[in-house]
Amino acid sequence: MEIRNKRLTDDEFEDEREKVLAMWPTGKEVDFDEAIEFHKSMPEKKNCAKKYADAKTKGVVLTRTDSGVPLVEEQIDYLRYLQDEGRSDLLGTIIDSYTRLLQFKKAGEGIIESSRTGKWMLNGYPIVNHGRVKARKIIVAVDQPVQIRGPIADSRLIVETGLAAGYTATTCTPMMSFSQYSSNLPLSTIIRNYQYVYRLMGRYEEERVPIVGEMSGGAQVITPNSLTHALMIIEAIIAAEQGVKNISPVIHGQGNLIQDVAACIALRELCREYLNRFGYSDMELSVVFTTWSGKFPADTAEAFAVICLSVIPPLLGGAQVAHVKTINEAHTIPRKEDNAASLRADKKVIEMLRGQRFELESKGVEEEIKTQKLETKAILDRVIDLGEGDVAVGAIKAFKLGVLDQVFPTNRHVAGKVSGIRDSEGAVRYFDHGNLPFTNEILEFHREKIADREKLQGKKVDYDLMIDDIFSISKGSLVTRFNT
Repeated sequence: MEIRNKRLTDDEFEDEREKVLAMWPTGKEVDFDEAIEFHKSMPEKKNCAKKYADAKTKGVVLTRTDSGVPLVEEQIDYLRYLQDEGRSDLLGTIIDSYTRLLQFKKAGEGIIESSRTGKWMLNGYPIVNHGRVKARKIIVAVDQPVQIRGPIADSRLIVETGLAAGYTATTCTPMMSFSQYSSNLPLSTIIRNYQYVYRLMGRYEEERVPIVGEMSGGAQVITPNSLTHALMIIEAIIAAEQGVKNISPVIHGQGNLIQDVAACIALRELCREYLNRFGYSDMELSVVFTTWSGKFPADTAEAFAVICLSVIPPLLGGAQVAHVKTINEAHTIPRKEDNAASLRADKKVIEMLRGQRFELESKGVEEEIKTQKLETKAILDRVIDLGEGDVAVGAIKAFKLGVLDQVFPTNRHVAGKVSGIRDSEGAVRYFDHGNLPFTNEILEFHREKIADREKLQGKKVDYDLMIDDIFSISKGSLVTRFNT
């Protein structure tokens, strides 16, 4: 399949759309014109893009958490509880795994079993099986904007259904879906699927209904920021070509305050720079900061500490959204009560710090921003060169060469040579840069940072320590600060 970063023609889109909506019977419920009319009838506070813009103007950080359960009424009850008891500013609907894999028949069986047993037999909300009409009930029942959540290799029918129902944001992350949520699919197939999704979002934008596309690049669990920055910016450029106007890149917090704050600032500035470079100067950018995605402490009090700390970087780094994980993240699918308690904890921190003015070791933040930008540009510029100016072509070639890579990939088409490790202060550095196109200056910087940790701990940094770092937050401090 030959892929280029070129907008789909109306004929190409309509021909494909007919096939997409025929993937499952509920596709017949999707009516674009009716959907536009419904979106325009909703109050502005229920549109993600408009709420993000208001937050940016006021300088506030919004909270969001996710939930996904099999039955419609239970999903409504869950989201209303998070809204009313958790005081969440935004809501997310996690799509179940069967639906994400397009196994709609199995998702339907899960709905039946959930209804029969009274137990959740799916790990999310099966939006395609329930269809647009039932999903609309969710949107009507809550007062906050709702987002479709979950990395998905082929989300075309899922997004068609969700946007037609009244959802105003969706997870749009082809790079993450390729490297960490698929096993054998080529990147070209996934990019092509998302070009359809992005073009659909672009059509809503053309009807003056803004839809937010959230770009994650990849889950950051001991992953240096520059790699994920590059992947998100590629996603943003591909989305912009199809007409998406509202883009929300995501920073996954990893625990080092200076690095996490710098990531919020560097990513926003880099994303704007490269979008302008490709001629997309009318984009709205909103940064999301999400809580640590690795292993959580089993102890509830310790989990609260991780959650409360995670709201500081978006406050200091000027992000618009704090994506809140839950205090029982280490145990099970979160209960609505635990989810709401987590939201209230973060909300309290945000309220206490609102209006306060403070600086965070500005020299350290500035140096980290400079480092992240230097590394990200080295990767992106090589990708652009490989594609002769086309980032989609360049990304496909780059993954084949290892110029783009991922830590702990699930897809066999990803080299998986890159790995990260914490330095003496808990910031994440490149333990192995694989084939990333870095200069000797960049590589020497990472070697020096790792050497500082070796001096601190009195032992050579190795694979075992890298594994320790993955579990460090669940066990205690980021880095053990004495000889072992």
